Amino acid sequence: MASSVNFSGLGSNIDFGMIRDAIISDRMQPISQLQTRSSNLGSHSSALKQLNGLLANLTSAAKALTDTTLGTGRSSSSSDSAVVSASTTTTATPGSIGLNVGRLATTLTQASTSFPSTSAALIAGGGTTATFELRKGGAATGTAITIDATNNSLAGLRDAINSADAGVTASIVDISGDGTQNQLVLTAKDTGAAGRVELVETTATGTDAALNLRSLNPPGAVGDFSALDAQLTINGLTITRSTNTISDALTGVTFDLKKTGTATIQVTQASDISDNLETFVDAYNRVQTFISTQYKQDSDGKATGVLSGDSTLRLVQGQLRDALNSLSTDNGGSLTNLTDLGLTRDENGQLTLDSETLNSRLQSSLGDVKSLLFGSTPGTGLFNSINTTFANLSDDVTGVVQTAINGYQSSIKTINQSILEQTRRINELKDSLTQQFAKVDAAIGQINGQGSALTSIIESLKPKNN
Repeated sequence: MASSVNFSGLGSNIDFGMIRDAIISDRMQPISQLQTRSSNLGSHSSALKQLNGLLANLTSAAKALTDTTLGTGRSSSSSDSAVVSASTTTTATPGSIGLNVGRLATTLTQASTSFPSTSAALIAGGGTTATFELRKGGAATGTAITIDATNNSLAGLRDAINSADAGVTASIVDISGDGTQNQLVLTAKDTGAAGRVELVETTATGTDAALNLRSLNPPGAVGDFSALDAQLTINGLTITRSTNTISDALTGVTFDLKKTGTATIQVTQASDISDNLETFVDAYNRVQTFISTQYKQDSDGKATGVLSGDSTLRLVQGQLRDALNSLSTDNGGSLTNLTDLGLTRDENGQLTLDSETLNSRLQSSLGDVKSLLFGSTPGTGLFNSINTTFANLSDDVTGVVQTAINGYQSSIKTINQSILEQTRRINELKDSLTQQFAKVDAAIGQINGQGSALTSIIESLKPKNN
């Protein structure tokens, strides 16, 4: 606690404040040195945190190259996506597929004869009850509906069909606009002959004959509804399907038909291996750029980076280099090192990827590429060991870099505690000196006052000249 004692120096005519401050300043020099040390350690810690972040990204990129599903992906493109598009799975065979869409799959639409009223009795022959079935795809049975006194009208039949939820919707169209020509229209919900729904009377009232449902799509069809199916040729072979989404024609390929016409589908191997390698190269070069920056020299040839003399940085640098130079001789394939994939380092330590070399390997020996990356048996690939090395460096709990960061942080904490303790003692010394010098100043002032009084007495005792 700072002292409230003050002294002016007026009594002694001595600047005790300057003396006290000189003493305190001298005692503060070790604290200034500790503060400088703490700041330097903080700079090292911050730089290592930045390095560890870059290493974490590099480790993630290395780990991605141990994924055993790499190289199994497929992608597709259409020369005319307005005609047909395609999607693929890993089982699709790369190649070119020629398509000619001759007909799209459509839904069966039927319309009845015209009725002068939507509410008048519908059941023919004076009957009071008629039963029907909604049969899908030409089935022998279907969903039953009943028309009786509660719904004996064209509107009642429409509502009964819709309530049955049997894959068909019913509506009434006023043909003339004056309510005298009302037709029941049935539209199947699913496409193709297999998706059609037909209304069949199961009683003998003759109501179905009175309805006289006719096919609007396909026009005039009776019995044969094959025109509802999609028709196309695949590399010259004609097929028909009940839907416009066809997934059972070619293994691993699903076609989505849009309109009639021709198009070519290209199925290619997905670029996940080359994409992941490019990501790895970029992550590695970011780390290498950071390291190079630490060793950048000033005009006097002195390294400017705070980590230029740091042993952890040198360890990281060496392990990165060794990992990329390592060989994989037991991965089950014929490739053993990164240069086999077109990966090399330039004179600045930056990685480069020769796309031509990599693509050639992917085309001619995909299995060997996969074996080099992650091994024909689990854990034997080159990137399994690379990932392990990088993880040991970058792990945010036990990694080499994090351990160094923890060491710096511990030292900073110790130094800061020492600064606090020494500052406390110096503040106590300052308070003590202030009080002591105040007493000395007062004492000297009193002595000076007494001296002046004595001088006056002596002067008064001297004989006076007449």
